Amino acid sequence: MIKKKKTDFYLLKQKSISEGDLFVTDYIKTKQRLLRLENQLEILQLQLDSLKPKNKVIKLFDEE
Repeated sequence: MIKKKKTDFYLLKQKSISEGDLFVTDYIKTKQRLLRLENQLEILQLQLDSLKPKNKVIKLFDEE
């Protein structure tokens, strides 16, 4: 016997979908999208930090 894995979107397979069910599926999709965007933003921040100059040379005295 093969056990089917339940997905978060099993409600969409039903013939009649209530407003509450649609809210739940929309919430799940939005939360997953938010997590993906947060991951992408973190990666972009790391890339930006790696491009910034790390050591700056500061002249303390003017050359004569």
